[in-house]
Amino acid sequence: MKRPSAAMAVTGPDRTDGAETATPAGAARRRLSGESTQEAPVARSGPPAYAWDWFARQRLLWREARSRLAASSAPAAARYGALDAKAEVVSALRSDYARDEVVRDVVHRVVGETAFLSRTDTTFSRLGVTNAPRGMRWWWTALTGEELDGPAARTGSPAGATAQLTLDDVHEGYGD
Repeated sequence: MKRPSAAMAVTGPDRTDGAETATPAGAARRRLSGESTQEAPVARSGPPAYAWDWFARQRLLWREARSRLAASSAPAAARYGALDAKAEVVSALRSDYARDEVVRDVVHRVVGETAFLSRTDTTFSRLGVTNAPRGMRWWWTALTGEELDGPAARTGSPAGATAQLTLDDVHEGYGD
């Protein structure tokens, strides 16, 4: 059996061997519209620390997640209603994400609707985000299943930039 990629959000049967593979097309649309989907183990166990760090820096995200959970009929509604500080809210979301499907769904909906403006039915490149943080890229992959490459590597110095001098160059008098 193939092992699912760490960034897959939705799984489905493989055509050849019955193993689980990613099905990115429409995954986020189904999740955001409320249709049931089977999540990959990474989505159930939780995002990595850098994805939570990005989430925590986005005040709109954690406040909206808190308010939606506080207004819900979920058992944790009273607890989220009593939380106010960013550290408390994000800590509670992180701990509940892996074990509470309601929390996981609310976080996914908030990230999809707020950070990506509900445009999860397109490719990441069409969003027009030129230099997306790694945490944002993780959430996109978790919601849509679209595998993203890392940031583009620099292919040299930018136009008009001078090369950095070494200490040997400075001691020999270059750069004066």
